[in-house]
Amino acid sequence: MELANQLVGRSAELQRLDDALDRLAATGEAAAVQVVGPGGIGKTRLLSVFAQRADSRGLTVLRGSGADLERDLAFWVFVDALDEYVERVEPQRLHRLGDEVRRRLGQVFPSLSSDTDRANVSDEGERHRTHRAVRALLEQLAAPGPIVLILDDVHWADEASVDLLVSLLHRPPGAPVLLVLGMRAADASPRLTSALERALREHTLQRVELRGLSVAEVAAMLGRPGPDPHTAALQEDSGGNPFYVEQLARAGGTRAGAWGGLPSDDLPVPPMVRAAMAEELALLPARERKLLDGAAVAGDPFDPDLAAAAADLPELEALDAIDALISQDLLRLTDVPRRFRFRHPILRRAIYDATPGGWRIGAHQRTA
Repeated sequence: MELANQLVGRSAELQRLDDALDRLAATGEAAAVQVVGPGGIGKTRLLSVFAQRADSRGLTVLRGSGADLERDLAFWVFVDALDEYVERVEPQRLHRLGDEVRRRLGQVFPSLSSDTDRANVSDEGERHRTHRAVRALLEQLAAPGPIVLILDDVHWADEASVDLLVSLLHRPPGAPVLLVLGMRAADASPRLTSALERALREHTLQRVELRGLSVAEVAAMLGRPGPDPHTAALQEDSGGNPFYVEQLARAGGTRAGAWGGLPSDDLPVPPMVRAAMAEELALLPARERKLLDGAAVAGDPFDPDLAAAAADLPELEALDAIDALISQDLLRLTDVPRRFRFRHPILRRAIYDATPGGWRIGAHQRTA
């Protein structure tokens, strides 16, 4: 089926990003924005549209992205965003930085490296001097005019990139540089999370949180004239997550309440949704994953005692796991005391489908 190509339901979020560009131009001061939300919510799509809008203003836009397979490559997020651009910068501009700064930049960016540049950046003093060198580079790049540095999937950032981000949040460049970070907050490095929270308190960072689309927005995304029962069911089953909406629609539909009721063999989770959710759940500690499996058997919404019984976990451990899963937005509170629900019904079904068949039989017996 054909889906609408335009960005739907993000006008307020785009306006906040546009406002950040206005302030950048007006003040000439560095700033940072965090775009946060669960997998599939549309962070990358929003950042792509924002990049086009910033480019249309004549600003220099540089983009990079973290990736699970690049987590062992030091400074990869920044290399991805800056290396090719730096390689094309006039040599005279880089010479203004001085030999020592250029040498340290060679420790970060392959386009500037030489055989003599491979210093030990794990040493704390060396690391701080390298951070100052990257800050000086950003200031030099922004000297002709503001730059927008967009780093997506920062939850996958390598340790060196995280350290550099923490440094830039604490001591921003003295130039018009807008740092925009797209990430899943629940999967981010604790050190980066702490730096982001501090920047929020100090009003040097804005947070733009993406939530699920409404029924009307889902209808617009699907190119339908307006909400109808089928669209409402899609919105309910997907939690308004655009990626899940798209995949469910392509898979041939849904019916109201189906994902939230008893597991139904005629409503398989689309493979791409299953793969995306498996990636999100892969980093969970064993206790939290065990509780999720038990909760998927117990129902949606579920009683914590039933979930604990299904998971074969002691009550206190189960409650601690629920708290941790709520903080990661995999589970949510309900209006009923001692009742919890999954972030959206399709998440519950994907988890249920992933449990081993023999374990599932035992879990149902324990809940009985």
